[in-house]
Amino acid sequence: MAEVPKNQLALVAENFQGDFTVKEIPVPEIEEDEILVNLEYSGICHTDVHCHEGIYGPLVKLPYIGGHEGSGKIVKMGGNVKNWKIGDKVGVQMMNNACSSCEFCKKEKHFLCPSIVEFGVSRPGTFQQYIAVKPYDAVKLPDHADLSIIAPILCAGVTIYSALRQCHLLPGECVALSGAGGGLGSLGIQYAKSMGRD
Repeated sequence: MAEVPKNQLALVAENFQGDFTVKEIPVPEIEEDEILVNLEYSGICHTDVHCHEGIYGPLVKLPYIGGHEGSGKIVKMGGNVKNWKIGDKVGVQMMNNACSSCEFCKKEKHFLCPSIVEFGVSRPGTFQQYIAVKPYDAVKLPDHADLSIIAPILCAGVTIYSALRQCHLLPGECVALSGAGGGLGSLGIQYAKSMGRD
C-alpha cells in the first residue's frame, strides 16, 4: 500500500452557487477510533445540488466539499480500530456520528439522532481523495465488489430499497414507480424485479 500523502485534491465551492474548483487541501488526520479511506468513486446526488444552491442554508459549512456517497479502500487505521484491515473495500455513509444511546439510536433510527452530522453537508464530503470516518459509519464490502457501482447505491439505492421494503408487497404483486426514468426510479425497477414484483 502506498504511503498516505500530506495533501490531497478536493472539489471545493467557496460560496453558494459559486464555481467548483479543484484545490489542494490537507489529508484529514484520524483519531484512534477512525479509519482513513482513499476514495476511488463518489456519486453525485440532487442533495449536492441543493447544498450548492444554498437551499439548506446554515446547515452547509463553507467552503463546501460536497458528496455523501463514496467508495474506496482503507489506507490507515487508528490504534483502537478492530475487525478492519488496510486494503478493505468500504462504502461511506452519508449520515454519521450517531450517539448510539439516544431513544432514536436504540430503535435503530440513527438518521433521527440529534448528534448526526452529514458528509457533504455539515462536514466535508466525498468530493475529495481521502476521508476520515468511524468504522460504524462505513460499510465493509466484499473484495469482489465493484466500487464504481457501489458509490451511488449508498444513497439512491438505499433510498428506493427502503421505500420498496416499506410497501410490504408480496411476490407477484404490482408496483408502480412514478418518475421511473431517473436514478431512483431505474434502481427501483431493478430492485422490484429482483424482489419478485411485477
